[in-house]
Amino acid sequence: MKKNLIAVVVAAISAVSASNAMATAGTVNFTGIILDAACTVDVASQNQTVPLGSYNKSEFTAQGAVTAAKQFSIVLKNCPEALTQAHVRFDGQPDLTDSTLLAIDNVSGSATGVAINLMSADKLQLPMHGENGYSYALSSTVDNTLDFYAQYKSTALTVTAGPANASTTFSVVYN
Repeated sequence: MKKNLIAVVVAAISAVSASNAMATAGTVNFTGIILDAACTVDVASQNQTVPLGSYNKSEFTAQGAVTAAKQFSIVLKNCPEALTQAHVRFDGQPDLTDSTLLAIDNVSGSATGVAINLMSADKLQLPMHGENGYSYALSSTVDNTLDFYAQYKSTALTVTAGPANASTTFSVVYN
C-alpha cells in the first residue's frame, strides 16, 4: 500500500513539474496553395547534360578556385496566367566539405577536392537543397527560359585528376 501511495505521489509531482516546464512561446502558421495546373517543363529541359569542360588540376591554384561558368537553361511552357514568378530548387548529393556545392559522384577514380557550384541567372550561388532567392518572371503567352550557370569549384588545396561528374534534380516553386 505504501509503495502504491508513493508511486501516486511521484506521478502527481511529475505531472505538475512537467506542466510547469512547458509554456507557449508563439505560433507558427503555414500557408500555401495547391495549384490546379502548373507550367510544363519542356522535354529538352527534363533530362539534360551540361558539359563543364576539361581542366588541368593545376588550374585550381587555391581552395575556392573556380572554372569558367557554363550556362544551361530550364524552359517552362504553357504557364497559367495566375503564375507570374518561379524559383528553382536543386537537390542532389551535397559536397562533404561545402554543403552548398554539388558533390562529384563518388566512384572509383573520380576527381577529388572539387565540386560543382550552381548559380542563378545573375551568377549568385544557389545552395543545394534550398529554394534560391532569385525569382524568374513567368509569362503565359511565351515559353519561359530560366537561365542558370554551373562551374567547378575547388574544395581543397589539392585537386586530383579524374572524371568530375554529378547529377541533380530540380523542382519549380511558384509564387
